[in-house]
Amino acid sequence: MRKTPLYLQIVDLIRGKILRGEWPVGSKLPTQREMAKQFNVNRSTVITAIEILKSENLLEGKTGSGVYIVNNQWSLLTANSPHNWNDLSEWALYPPSDNIVQKINEMENRKDIIHLSKGELGIDLFPHSEIAQAAEKVSGQLHEFGYGVGLGDINLRIEISKHLLKHGIHASPTSILIVSGALQALKLISVGTLKRGSTVFIENPSYLYSIYLFRAAGMTLKPISINENGLNIEELFQQKIKKSLSALYVNPTFQNPTTTIMSSQNRQLLIEKCQYSQLPIIEDDIYRDLWIDEPAPAPLKTFDKQGQVLYIGSFSKTIAAGLRIGWLVGPEDVIHRLSDLRMQNDYGSSYVSQMLVKELLSSGLYEQHLNRTRTGLKQKRAFLLHLLNQHFRDYATWSIPTGGFFIWVTFHKKINTRILFKQCLSNGVLINPGFIYNDNKPTIRFSFAYPSFDEMEKGISKIKELLITHV
Repeated sequence: MRKTPLYLQIVDLIRGKILRGEWPVGSKLPTQREMAKQFNVNRSTVITAIEILKSENLLEGKTGSGVYIVNNQWSLLTANSPHNWNDLSEWALYPPSDNIVQKINEMENRKDIIHLSKGELGIDLFPHSEIAQAAEKVSGQLHEFGYGVGLGDINLRIEISKHLLKHGIHASPTSILIVSGALQALKLISVGTLKRGSTVFIENPSYLYSIYLFRAAGMTLKPISINENGLNIEELFQQKIKKSLSALYVNPTFQNPTTTIMSSQNRQLLIEKCQYSQLPIIEDDIYRDLWIDEPAPAPLKTFDKQGQVLYIGSFSKTIAAGLRIGWLVGPEDVIHRLSDLRMQNDYGSSYVSQMLVKELLSSGLYEQHLNRTRTGLKQKRAFLLHLLNQHFRDYATWSIPTGGFFIWVTFHKKINTRILFKQCLSNGVLINPGFIYNDNKPTIRFSFAYPSFDEMEKGISKIKELLITHV
């Protein structure tokens, strides 16, 4: 038998996806270029397959938009219009991310791409030995277990309480809620403590602009600029702050994406002014343990005597993102209310992950890992700074971060970073352009934590080639 032509193989594949509901009515097909790359064929082969499916009334092209699925085999046999899930998604609480953010999320696990902005520890810094030791110890303690309590494992909360005390935060285990990373903490706060219609003041640029948590909960985001000392406190208190209808989200330590750090003096000033204005604070402090040169100033929470600060931490950055273990500290009544809400959503974090983190903390393996990680981060930071000085000094400026994962680079000229992103991706390099954080300047967030030395060198060299060509 002769081999089935490639265009008919593609027709059958697309038909199958439509029939099984993997590509429902209303879905947009990947571009011809993307499909040609996916199937390893010429674009003309893809075009032939699409034209056949159009003739069967399964697909329809929309000028300037793309090709969409308009029917399935069942709908063609009946008089009923097929259900279009996309009609419902237009009214969903969480609108789609910016298409660049979606592309970044899609590409982040590709092994054939150089990841120059990924917010995780690289394989060279991953705590393989510590996790293996902790897992061996924990494996003998894993008896029958169920969902557990909403607050999280009591032994882990005790260890986090001890850990926070090293940073000057007095938090009893009953005022600590275990969460599946900082994102879940923010989601619980947005739907469990804030009123719809509230204003959330946030730093600009800010990581929050690439997600929709507060906006989906009916909040208005109000940007406040940042300077070399972090949040512009004077600008914040020039705003109209409505009692019980306002909150401040702040990332004062190795801020994401700019890596700025708020001084101790400004932290005390911010707390005093927020107490006077009765403005509650959500402090995101997930990078605190990742200092490189010296420990950061004390958290805002250490100055909080009125239960005004909800404090978020996470082991996703310091140990492994896949553990999905973080914490939220606040007044006990608030924590217990959010614990109840959390149980309504997912019945708690993985017990095995909680036991692993507990063992890492109690055994001293966590501190052992951090000491080695800080040395590694210092070496990798120095190498990326060397590459930037070698290749970018005529194009951009940057500051030297004292902790965290990133270097924030600002170009001298008005470079279209959306186009640069696409060009980099086409050349196998993934970057995070500044506009996804609401920065209107031509900026990029580079990571020295995740890529290897070789990947940093290749990635920065490739971007330099693109800059020479297009700037």
